[in-house]
Amino acid sequence: MTNNLLRDQLIEDRYEITPGSLSGYTVGLDLGKSQDFTAISIAEAWKCECIRWQKTRFQPMAEIASRRPINRYRVVNVRRYPRGTPYPDIYRSVQSILAQLPAAPMAPSLFVDRTGVGGPVVDAMREMGIILTGISITGGSRINRVSSQDVNVPKALLASSLDIAFAEDRLELTSEAEASDALRAELQGFRVKKTSHGNETMEAWREGIHDDLVLATAMAIWGADNRPQPAVWRPTSFTIGR
Repeated sequence: MTNNLLRDQLIEDRYEITPGSLSGYTVGLDLGKSQDFTAISIAEAWKCECIRWQKTRFQPMAEIASRRPINRYRVVNVRRYPRGTPYPDIYRSVQSILAQLPAAPMAPSLFVDRTGVGGPVVDAMREMGIILTGISITGGSRINRVSSQDVNVPKALLASSLDIAFAEDRLELTSEAEASDALRAELQGFRVKKTSHGNETMEAWREGIHDDLVLATAMAIWGADNRPQPAVWRPTSFTIGR
């Protein structure tokens, strides 16, 4: 009753995202087979707050109804490697890119597609000392964390992460981003739809459209939004017997 009454009295109900501060960089790498493109997407991650303002007809000005921490992203670079680029060249390129990122409070996070040919590539990158999270892209709708370093994620959820970020005004594509026009074209060529079973699937509705830049960006955003929180250390108490 109270909630319904409040809704009837509301004359202003809006959300605002604060500018926030740069917390770090999130990077997605979509690995292609020898005849396919490999793509990388680099985004700034900004630590912000989402503030909800409400005003009733009896209030002189709007007041804060709620506030919650959120991440906002700016895609600052996307790149598509030429077909046939040897994987060792890609390892070294990614390692160089991570090393050249500007200083930030948090170390950059790298999320790499380990589906298909990606498994051995991910292992080789780890042997080089590159810290990363391997993402196996699956069907269905369930996320399965295989280990602290690897996770299975449905392709539909990766696509939804972009839809949600755009809808909430949390994702920006900068004009400086290399191949940004190609990424925009890919985004326009995809849609998220509900199947008859209620599951979401991502499909290209134009024949022959690439999805490498979209998936690289989706992995970067999904990974940053779903990064496991570090465990909190708690001292163990011991009872000493007599």
